[in-house]
Amino acid sequence: MNFDIWVDADSIPKNYRPIILKAAKRLDCNLYFVADRALSDIKNFIADDTGFLRSVAKQNSSLSVDEIKAIKSKISMVVVPTGANSADDYIVLNASEASICITHDIPLAQRLLEKGATVLDDRGREYTIDNIKALMYDRSVNAELRTWGVFSEQQKKFSSDTQKAFADNFDRIITRLMKA
Repeated sequence: MNFDIWVDADSIPKNYRPIILKAAKRLDCNLYFVADRALSDIKNFIADDTGFLRSVAKQNSSLSVDEIKAIKSKISMVVVPTGANSADDYIVLNASEASICITHDIPLAQRLLEKGATVLDDRGREYTIDNIKALMYDRSVNAELRTWGVFSEQQKKFSSDTQKAFADNFDRIITRLMKA
């Protein structure tokens, strides 16, 4: 199965990006980081990857200079206008059933699931049709409790364990989709 990867880059931890980049390079698939600002590490990776691909093409083919200049990385940094849900809307508009999407945003995950995409959060949990309604409900209740000052939702900090859980589940999802 051919698929692409979409990353809600406004919320993904910086130290997770190499995991995603490495997987996309290994799979030779399109990877899109979407945010309302350019991420310098991603821009640098794209430039390095494009240079590497052109260098390999120069050595191993009889392509013209223009054909070599046309070669570029399959990784993209998509910068959307600043505004509520602008990155989310862009991802939903462009992702498909053949997409793996990475986000911590539960409403975005629900929209992507409705399109048939595979969705993973930044802690390694896969969002599914079976669990998204409960997660949306919990989110709503927690928001209401916060407005009353009754509850202050605290997430665990990112650790090597959460990074490993993310990487392991990301690999499992990729393997599952490749077998499909």
